[in-house]
Amino acid sequence: MIKKKLYLIIIFLCFSYLFSACAQVLTGTAAKVITVAKEDRTIGEFVDDTLIKTVIKNTYFDQSGNLFFNVDVEVSQGRVLLTGTVENIDLKIEATRIAWGVEDVKTVINELQISNSDNIFNFADDLVISTKVSGRLILEEEVNSLNYNIETVNKVVYIIGIAKSEDEQKKVIDIASDVYGVEGVIDYIIIKAQLN
Repeated sequence: MIKKKLYLIIIFLCFSYLFSACAQVLTGTAAKVITVAKEDRTIGEFVDDTLIKTVIKNTYFDQSGNLFFNVDVEVSQGRVLLTGTVENIDLKIEATRIAWGVEDVKTVINELQISNSDNIFNFADDLVISTKVSGRLILEEEVNSLNYNIETVNKVVYIIGIAKSEDEQKKVIDIASDVYGVEGVIDYIIIKAQLN
């Protein structure tokens, strides 16, 4: 019932944006629709993944500021990837428990690292690495960069998404590995043919 209401709200918002007189909003909405159309997820799958991510992040916010601010959530095809750093094993377990409690979650991949010290320089390095990997994927003509979500934690790059072939999967991993500063690449890429 809640999911149905969320769908109705999203549809209402989409129509509101589409019929708005504001050109900027119309352009932004059209760009988002075009972006989703180029993904290998259907619009329904995109909406489902977005709802899953939103519910998880909202629950983290309600439960603990620590989880909300320190845990990154990426969702592809109902597969949830958790990255970031938490202070102890209890928070790592709680983050996983919350993610599993969300409707339509098919699997939870917990790559959270336990660390007592957050270093702004490490965060900045990780952000630069993620940006470089994403940028190189955008420039690679043989790769649909929209199909991949990139997160970096302590110079380890985590990739979740959908590849059209094993060759594309390998290319994405190679591109990430070749970025300066990357110490490791962990991929959760599924081949599109395996989804059918």
